Amino acid sequence: MRLLFDVLHPAHVHFFRPLAEEVRAGGGEVLFAARRKEVAVELLQAYDLPFRELSAIGGGPLGLAGELATRSARLASLCREFRPDALLGIMGPCIAPVGRLLGIPSLVCYDTETAGVTNRWVFPLATAVLTPRAWRGRPRRNQRQYDGTQELAYLHPRRFTPDPSRLVRAGLTPGEPFALVRFVSWEASHDLGDRGFVDREGFVRALAARTKTVISSERGVPASLADRVLDLPPADLHHALAAASLVVGEGATTAAEAAVLGTPAVFVHTARLGYMDELENRFGLLYRRTRQDEALRLSLDLLADPAQTAATWARRRQRLLESSVDVTDWLTATVADVVGSRSAE
Repeated sequence: MRLLFDVLHPAHVHFFRPLAEEVRAGGGEVLFAARRKEVAVELLQAYDLPFRELSAIGGGPLGLAGELATRSARLASLCREFRPDALLGIMGPCIAPVGRLLGIPSLVCYDTETAGVTNRWVFPLATAVLTPRAWRGRPRRNQRQYDGTQELAYLHPRRFTPDPSRLVRAGLTPGEPFALVRFVSWEASHDLGDRGFVDREGFVRALAARTKTVISSERGVPASLADRVLDLPPADLHHALAAASLVVGEGATTAAEAAVLGTPAVFVHTARLGYMDELENRFGLLYRRTRQDEALRLSLDLLADPAQTAATWARRRQRLLESSVDVTDWLTATVADVVGSRSAE
């Protein structure tokens, strides 16, 4: 089998890596079409995954539109060269139209209902749309749902084992309590119109008065916070999320990753997402707050008794795992079914 993965965000590398490794182990070939956004290229290099860089993220709506056009043309050319059996991507703005144009099956994985403009034109063009069970959008004939969240494709216990020793180079002692604050760039199309922190420095200072606090950011931070930026290889971030006492920030993916690892998470964002609501309301693994002052009060409460909080979250995480599948196993079977069905036509 030959699979081409279109990755637009570092999290997409994580999501598809286990599937790509299984395909390669079975004698197949894979290729990643990379986008230079944050650390996506660095992750592909760290995991020794074959890739071609097709574009860099555009700024603002016009920049994103220009990138989309250029990237789609380059992706079509790459498909003619690589000749994949299927295209896979998250969100799918390039693989769905290119796949339709070239007659290649496209599998779009997505969990973000708020990207309404993109979803309305991408989903009808895709061969299959793969969504988590908490998806709240309108069901489509080509939609398939799985029990779990996207993050369980790579953070399920079968796929990931935390290693606290990897944090030593960042100045974190194994077992030492700390909070991790995540800032996003607000350049993603699904973030347009939403908001998070209003005073990043003030929030970090207030949290740091309670516990050691480090920062992960998609873009630079004010000079006054530079000494708190986490100095870790991109591939080691999940070890930090698993070891943290608390993760709080604007990034939905980072908050969800912390939650499925059993770390208390506070999502500071105005968007409402089905899978985030499930993690909050069904499993109690994270909380969403739209105001910075509310997020700070909640964060300080969660840090009040770290041992008790950790024990509670471990039980809640176990309930999540017992009700969820290994998403990579499900994805492997689904890809084989779609490709097999097309081959039989």
